[in-house]
Formats: sequence, C-alpha cells, structure tokens
Amino acid sequence: MKFKTAGIVIFLLMNTPSSSSYTIQSPYLDDPSLVIGYVDSCAEFWLGTWDENFGGFYTNIDKYGDVIHNSDKHMLTQTRNVYGLTRAFMLTGDILFLDMAREGLDFMYEHSWDEAYGGWFNELDQLGNPIYPTSPKTAFYQHYAILGTTVYYEATRDTVDWNWLMTGYDHLETVYWDTRPQYLGYFDESNFGASSVWNKSFNATVDAITTHLLYLYLMTEDQVYKDRLLELAEEMMDRLVGSMPQQAIGFVEMFDSDWNSNNNEPMTIMGHVLKTGWCLSRICQLEFDQEYIDASEALFQDVWHNGYDHDFGGPYKDYNRITGEMLMWGNPDTCKAWWQLEQAATHGLQMFSLTRDTLYLRMADESVDFYMHNFVDREYGEVYANRTRYGDFAWNENKGEGGKAGYHSIELGYYLYLYGNLFVKQKPVTIHYNFVESTSERRMVMTPIAVADSLLRIQNVLHEGQPYTSFDPDQRILVLPPGVCGHFEVTFEPVEPVIVTENDTMPESLILSRNYPNPFNSSTTIEFNLMEIGNVQFEVFDIHGRLIHSCWYTGLHAGLNSIEWAADETPNGVYHYRISNGTHAASGKAIVLR
Repeated sequence: MKFKTAGIVIFLLMNTPSSSSYTIQSPYLDDPSLVIGYVDSCAEFWLGTWDENFGGFYTNIDKYGDVIHNSDKHMLTQTRNVYGLTRAFMLTGDILFLDMAREGLDFMYEHSWDEAYGGWFNELDQLGNPIYPTSPKTAFYQHYAILGTTVYYEATRDTVDWNWLMTGYDHLETVYWDTRPQYLGYFDESNFGASSVWNKSFNATVDAITTHLLYLYLMTEDQVYKDRLLELAEEMMDRLVGSMPQQAIGFVEMFDSDWNSNNNEPMTIMGHVLKTGWCLSRICQLEFDQEYIDASEALFQDVWHNGYDHDFGGPYKDYNRITGEMLMWGNPDTCKAWWQLEQAATHGLQMFSLTRDTLYLRMADESVDFYMHNFVDREYGEVYANRTRYGDFAWNENKGEGGKAGYHSIELGYYLYLYGNLFVKQKPVTIHYNFVESTSERRMVMTPIAVADSLLRIQNVLHEGQPYTSFDPDQRILVLPPGVCGHFEVTFEPVEPVIVTENDTMPESLILSRNYPNPFNSSTTIEFNLMEIGNVQFEVFDIHGRLIHSCWYTGLHAGLNSIEWAADETPNGVYHYRISNGTHAASGKAIVLR
C-alpha cells in the first residue's frame, strides 16, 4: 500500500509510535506468547470430542467435554474444529492437532457434500448421513464449509484440499452470486436443488470474507479474489454501513433479494457490527481507501457509545436496531458472547495498527481481559459461550452446540498472537507449517495476515529444525525444490518505518523494474538493469509455486534490458517471476487477465 507524491513513495506504517500512551491491562496482550498455552488447552478439549468408532466430531458437548442430547455431527462442527486444530498446530507445532484436522476434513468430504445437487449438508447423524437432505441450503453454511479446508491448505498446501476448496468456492460463485449489476452480492439461501435462490444478508456477505476469500487472496494474490473482496467491501459500505443513520443502534442485517431492508427482522448484533469493521479495515490494508477507515471508525463508535460495557469491559450481545432496546432472551441480566468479544479484540487491534489511536487498543485490551478472566474454563478447558456482564453463569455452560465449536476461541488466540506481537509490541512471530511433498518446484506466498506488502517480511525459516535459506524475505516467498516437504517454522517480522525516494539506487548487480502492462492478456514486458555484461535466467511460477516456464538469455549488455513473456496459453491468474544472474535474483508478480 503506497502513495506517490513529488517523487517520494511514502508507506503507510503499522508500527509508527503512538501519539499518546495507554497501559495494557491484559497479560495476554502485554505478552502475546501467553496465548499459545491457551490455544493448546482449547485444542486439547476438542480432541476429546472425536468419535473413535465412526469418525467425526460430536456437536453437542457439555462443559466437561462429554456428549449430550444426541450424537449429531454437524458439518459446521467439523469445519470449525478443523480450523481450530489447524491454527493450534500453526502456533504450537503439535502435529497431532494437524492429524486430527485431516481426519475431520476426510469425514466432512465423505459425508457432507451433496453429490446430487452440489453444496454442503449441515446436519449429519452419528454415521454421517444428512438428517434433512431436502432442506434449503444457506450461504452461511456454504461459506463456513470451506473455512477448515482453506486454513488446512494454508498450513499444508495439499492439492487434495485445494480441489475441495475450489469445488465449494465454485458452487458459491455459480449458485449464490447475484450477477445483476445493481444488486451484486451473495444470495442468502437456495433450495436443496440449487435451482432457486433468494434474499441477501449480513452473513451471506461478510462471512465470505472471513471464511475463505481473504485467505485465498493472501495465499495466491490472484486478482479475482481481490476483486470479489472489493465488491463485498462496497456492499458492506452501501447496504450495512449505509443503513446505520436510520437505526437506533447497529445496522440492517436481513434484506430481500433486491437489497431492500427486511424490517420484520429488527435484530442487530454487536459482534456483527465489529466484524464488519474488522473486514473493512483488513481490506483497507490491501487496497487503501479512506472511506473504509471512516466506516470502520463509525462502526466502532456505534458499539463503543451504544453497546459496550464501560464498567467491566467488552461489548454486549444483541439489540433491536429500531428501538435500541437490548434483547435479553429471558435472562435476568445483561450478557456477552464469547465470539463477540473476539470481534472487539480483532477489530480494535486492526484499527490500532492503521491509526495508532489508543481508543481502539483500549477496547481490544478490555475485551481480552474480561474474556480471559470470565469465559475461559481453566479446569476443563475451552470457553463458555455466554456470561453475564459480571462474568457469571448465563443460560448454560455447555461448550459445544450447533453454533459453537473450536473456531472463535482458537481464532482469538491466533490473532492475539499475531496482532499483539506485530501491531502492538513490534515483535516477530513464528508460524508452523507442514507442507506435503510435490514433484515440482514450488514458490509459495507466505502472508499470514492482511498487511501492506512493505510492512512484513520473513526473518528466518527452519526446516525440520535446521536453517533453511531458499526464501525471498521481502516478497515473502518460500521456495521448495521438488521433493522438499515436511515441517517448516517461518518467522515473520514487522518492518521499521521507511521512506523511499524514487531515485534511490541499489548496489546489487541486477535491479528489477515492474512489468508492463500488468494485468495483461497476452504478453508483458519485464525491464531490468544489469551492472555488467552477463546472462540471466527467467522463471515463472503459478500460485501453487510450480515452475511453468524457464529460459536463459545470454550475452546481455550492461544497463537496461527487457524480456517479453508471451502467456497466450497461460490461464488467468497471478504468477510470480524471477530473474537471476548467478549472484543476485529479483522477483515480481504478473497477472494474466482476459
């Protein structure tokens, strides 16, 4: 993310010192490494909910980790537990978590996909049979079905999971995306045969970003995913944020197919308001837009002034957006939900990284502090779903149900570790990966969070505990030759503030310029400078890091040279190219778009 003015390139900084001080209360934000133990405890709890006889994670779980009510195994439980266990591996390096995530995915792939009409069944019995095969399918479930698959692919780059990810993604794009120019967005529901779709909603819109679209772009840098993110950002701005002036609190969450407000559904959820701000601020890291920052600020302020507990910390739950009345759901006291406190923390930290305004840090800190003191069960593991504003019992203390599994609790720990270290403490983070074997060379983009390209780099890499040097630190590209696989530990570090003039020169013997045009449909030209006469090798890699093109150019003169890459037979997508001359190498990105 950068702005040009008067020959200067100025990078937006995530670690510029704050203009005012704030004393952090929560030990987990003051020392983010503490969350690794918390994540490990949550993941261990969910390991105990696996059915050793028939496979799959049970859905309904009491506070002790035992199965209650029935033996159902919802798809939502599988994908969310896969997400949690994969993230737990990525923080701890415990391969058991990743192995069980693999088991959960295999159970889901075998039982939850509708072979007749496409899409994912949600409610499954103990044997994995769909309970209501002719019920409508919602975009909410279709989005979340590929959540676990997406992060498992991030951690392993297993093409089996990539294929399933694309199967689910293509179904969403084909069935649910409304292509009418004035009504763009995902439909909320379809009939079981995918022949009819209707309505729009918060969940159909925002959950696409948090479950897979953002991760797909970060892993591939494919313009297709970025374009969809930007389209959804505009829908959030126009439909959700745009409805706020007419509400007492929050925004409209349910719409008809033409984006008309559904006033028969007046509920607004503080976690949804904050989640929208989190998504807009993350997209802003990829494509800076001051309107996204302003909207995120408005969403934050709405919760801060109208739906936040300033005595004990953290957002309240649900409201009637028209009257402003809090919805109590039969409970005698006001309450908070575990996943909504997560949104307060993540949105607050992301906005703090963009603005350095300590009010955002305060919301994050107070929410984390309340959460860790009152939601976490330090005796049996995991967290409770709901607590009163004082941290007491609310409704029940079950840990697993249709809408709760190992997702939000572990996601909070994962992002506290990353955001807390990178954004607040300006310290490196280490993430574990376990890449499957491939017969071809791979060049993998390693971008764990939405961040401007200039503000995060790879510090070092270990492979099976030994130093590994085949990576580009600034482009965050990890290079794996054929056959190289296994356990990698990648350490990322925040980059110090930089101001670079356009006329700066580099001492290397090879200096790469950007290719043009970019994007392109048939050919693009890559310019580079050589300090002396020599030869260069030109290589192109696809989004999976596989080498698709390689050639040598010999006898090149000192000074400006150029290479034309003809990509007439190359599919649309993002590609990485590398030019090397034996002593130096430089990389760039090219987008084929027709």
